[in-house]
Amino acid sequence: MFIFVRVVSLLLLVMCVSAAQAVSFDCQKAKTFIEKAICQNPDLSDLDDELGSQFQLALTDNKNPDLFKKQQLAWLKQRNTCQTVDCVKKSYKQRIAILTRYNNTPANFKSDKGGE
Repeated sequence: MFIFVRVVSLLLLVMCVSAAQAVSFDCQKAKTFIEKAICQNPDLSDLDDELGSQFQLALTDNKNPDLFKKQQLAWLKQRNTCQTVDCVKKSYKQRIAILTRYNNTPANFKSDKGGE
């Protein structure tokens, strides 16, 4: 029974460490309110992961990656003004919605035949 408890405890610890590393930055180095909130809140961590995936997809074969990166930096500045978890969640959800709409519009990407 003691071995079982130790194994379960070890597995839980590994899962927690893995979850902490799922965000787009190192939680060990989190300093700002936003970073700490993302590391401590599973919903924010999930939103951060989803946003990262949508952003990377949007950059893939993007017609104007420099403009897209500037827009992302502008969004980050806006997000960083948040002082509550609810504000951060709202900001993420809005940006994810924009990226998702963009990603679901085939005309936004180059063709596979090297067009544009």
